[in-house]
Amino acid sequence: MHDLIYGIGAVAGWIAFGYKANHLRHDRANPALRAMTAAFGFAAAAFTLTVGPVYQPIDAALGVPNLTKLLIHSCMVLFSMFALQLLSYWRYPARRARRRARGHLVAGLIILAAMSTLILLAPIHDHYTIDFWKTHAGQTLMLGYLAIFLLALSSGLLAIAWRARQFAALAQELPWLRRGLRITSVGALLSFGYCACRGGYLVLLGAGVHADPLVDIAEPFATAGLIVFLTGLTMPSWGPRTRLDQRGAYRALEPLWSALHAAFPEIALHGSPHGDVAVVGDLDYRLYRRMVEIWDGRLALRPYLTDQRPEPEPDLARRAEAEARAIREGLRNHSEGRTVAVPAGEQRREGRGHELAWLVAVSRSFARATDTRELDHA
Repeated sequence: MHDLIYGIGAVAGWIAFGYKANHLRHDRANPALRAMTAAFGFAAAAFTLTVGPVYQPIDAALGVPNLTKLLIHSCMVLFSMFALQLLSYWRYPARRARRRARGHLVAGLIILAAMSTLILLAPIHDHYTIDFWKTHAGQTLMLGYLAIFLLALSSGLLAIAWRARQFAALAQELPWLRRGLRITSVGALLSFGYCACRGGYLVLLGAGVHADPLVDIAEPFATAGLIVFLTGLTMPSWGPRTRLDQRGAYRALEPLWSALHAAFPEIALHGSPHGDVAVVGDLDYRLYRRMVEIWDGRLALRPYLTDQRPEPEPDLARRAEAEARAIREGLRNHSEGRTVAVPAGEQRREGRGHELAWLVAVSRSFARATDTRELDHA
């Protein structure tokens, strides 16, 4: 089970490493991409070295029993250091990011120097050990070595979780980056479960309690955390290709489009018995067409809309709610055949990206108002 769990993590790590290494071939000067690729490479190496059929021959080739553990733990520390570098490059201006990246690397090298000293001095190199933690964690030097390793990895993972969550809040205009950072934060916290279990084992061991199951419980946290982590960090690259945003926006526009189409059937560019255009054109065309038809419906509704000019509202959600209320009122006036004395002016149109976000917000507010109205009359 040990080899299977870490083997899955190794495969995921090498897939992510290969994916970003391919990107790096075309953008070698990108420091964030270099940091990401390095982080993935060290993670993949750590999990690969942990698998028994790989660990044992390498440990034998080194000629010093159990020295491969230093390589594994060093790779994990470097993984967290390079992940922190990546987040710095994403968050800060280039000069400040380089300065922070150098700081992370220096801290990592100091930690590795301390770990190397302790493990080389520890009396654990006389024979190969299968259960490394359960066998050697109780020795004084090894207790210090493992404590430094866990503290370094834990601090790195918690910093990644916190910064990824923090940076996600600043990426409102980049939805796939925002989602990826949030998932990265979850992955870092899952990986921290490994540190919590192994750290708890060391604490209990210091108190004379041998809680060996904690060592084994930690392993699934490591692999699950890595997979979620890798998914989050690569999501900004592959996420937009799924076109989930376009599909979600197309569905989100349905309530507003349906209401306007019912009032003004002539806005439909192509006839369809159900008002759906899934059979006509690709997704981009269908989405753009739905936006055009909504604007045409909004234009046809102008004679039934009161020209209200409220104070400018910076909040998109509140502006969308006000627009949805106005459209509902206009549709009610249209159904009753009542025009207004001073029709509303035409709304200012923006770029397609902002326009789509605006129409989606209005449609969702319109749908919520409709659902609330139906509940009130139920």
